[in-house]
Amino acid sequence: MDNDALNRSRSQGLFCAPGTDAVGLAGLVVLEARGADAASFLHSQLTNDVEGLSVGQGNLNARVNRTGHLQYVFSLHRVAQDRFFLILERALAEGLRQSLDGFLFVDKVELEFLEGDWVSIQGGSGQALLKDVFDMEAPSVEHSVAELPDAWLIRRSLTGDAGWLLFGQLDLDALGAMAQKQGLFSVDTEQYSELIEVLRMEAGGIRVDVDLAGHKRLLPEVGIEHQTVSYAKGCYLGQEVIARVRTYGSVPRALRGLQLMSTPLKDVPAPGEVIRLSSGDKVGVWSSRCESPEAKSGFVYAFLGRNHRTPGSELALEGKDGAAVNARVVLLPLYRARDTQERIGMLYDRAVRVYAEGHISNALSDLETILKLDPTYADAYELIGVMLGKSGRYHEAIDFFRRLEEVAPDEPMVNTNLSVFYMKIGDRTTAEDQSGIATQKKFRQTKWKDKTSAEIAEEQQTQARKAAERKLVMFGRVLAIDEEDGVALFGSGTSHSTLGNWEEAVVFFEKAVLVDGQNSAAHLGYGKALEALGRNEDAIRAYQAGMEVASRRGDLMPLREMEHRVLVLSA
Repeated sequence: MDNDALNRSRSQGLFCAPGTDAVGLAGLVVLEARGADAASFLHSQLTNDVEGLSVGQGNLNARVNRTGHLQYVFSLHRVAQDRFFLILERALAEGLRQSLDGFLFVDKVELEFLEGDWVSIQGGSGQALLKDVFDMEAPSVEHSVAELPDAWLIRRSLTGDAGWLLFGQLDLDALGAMAQKQGLFSVDTEQYSELIEVLRMEAGGIRVDVDLAGHKRLLPEVGIEHQTVSYAKGCYLGQEVIARVRTYGSVPRALRGLQLMSTPLKDVPAPGEVIRLSSGDKVGVWSSRCESPEAKSGFVYAFLGRNHRTPGSELALEGKDGAAVNARVVLLPLYRARDTQERIGMLYDRAVRVYAEGHISNALSDLETILKLDPTYADAYELIGVMLGKSGRYHEAIDFFRRLEEVAPDEPMVNTNLSVFYMKIGDRTTAEDQSGIATQKKFRQTKWKDKTSAEIAEEQQTQARKAAERKLVMFGRVLAIDEEDGVALFGSGTSHSTLGNWEEAVVFFEKAVLVDGQNSAAHLGYGKALEALGRNEDAIRAYQAGMEVASRRGDLMPLREMEHRVLVLSA
């Protein structure tokens, strides 16, 4: 891709009337859903709010399957009380239509594709152009829609800059002439398709069929839940799985950007291939890539494991044919428009002010808008978490501090707050773990600042091992008197788990659940020990037995963790 064309796209703004041969996000179609039941039907099938939208409003939305795996991402717009536009890539549109149609039984809904011309205006003087042509203020709220004579004007950014889509019966020649007069960079369909692919990656845009590279991905793994999921809307297809993942706040893999460091893009393995460290360890999966002017290097999407996705980390990776690939981990989006940054600053200042005045719901609304504009804005996560915690909404507070941990991994106050909130919901074990992590981070910042994370962790592990060894002696004395003491059996299993003696842990946990089958924590420990030995099928059975016990007793935290482990092992 020509860097000059990319730079002009950013500096001048982009104009194109793409034809039907446009590909990717350049080639869009409108799937119309209309009928008396359109709102309620879509609301039950999609991840984001539908019924709550007013006419003229819209949002980024998604469809997942029953197991919470992402299938389609699109923008949804309410153009009338019983009429909606779903705008997505042409290549995926028929699949979405069939997917929705398969759940239509008695609902009064019609699904069909609309014919019309397209014009895309991204960045630059697009707003001035639209005012000159249509003598109206273009929609300023993302995903809002306005009706024109024989056409629709939709606010939708494809590049990270303010953008608009025109669809309907359009005078393409007149619009093109006006765009040139305004100084927009006008391109043909082929060039537009190529430009959008780079620009959307810099802006963190998602293409399901390309970025997932044939792999199933839970929606939270893709990092777009703030834009595409309403957690207040109630049930929808796949909701239960996504809610469980949200409760635990962290997925095994998550989408990140990799900024290549003095490594040519040609040395990067193909999308879908396993990412390996130079040591050979597997750490993720390669995805889409481009030459990025914003990164001033090759830029690659990657799904990375928990221990290797910290922003700013530098990874030494295996490339093609033994080549070395050196990359820096970055959060998405890589590119943010200047006006977006200014708006974020204004919204944050207002949120702080209205929260101080006692208007919590207004403050939350502004902060959630910030996270839709910039999912990496740490101050917004922190303030939301604090507000929710003070309101007694501890599970939600945990969720936001977990997300903040991804953005600010070295900040000890994140884990201090998590420790407090886990204690509030009765999960003492996790609270103590979070307190320990906070202490470790504080050590790094104070007298232990010259110690590596590995050295700090080793010291803490040493202390934990000594405590476990002392407890084993104590529990051993109890079991010598009564070999069916449930507390001692459970304590011995837990201590052996701390020491990594997984076979011994399995023996004690197995006895513990036989002696006291109502101990949810023993079932959880038994499953974890089996899982550590690679006995995944046995672990699933252990977790399922424990889930029945926890459900009857109302032990919510063990229940949720066991549900989560079964989900992960069954994926």
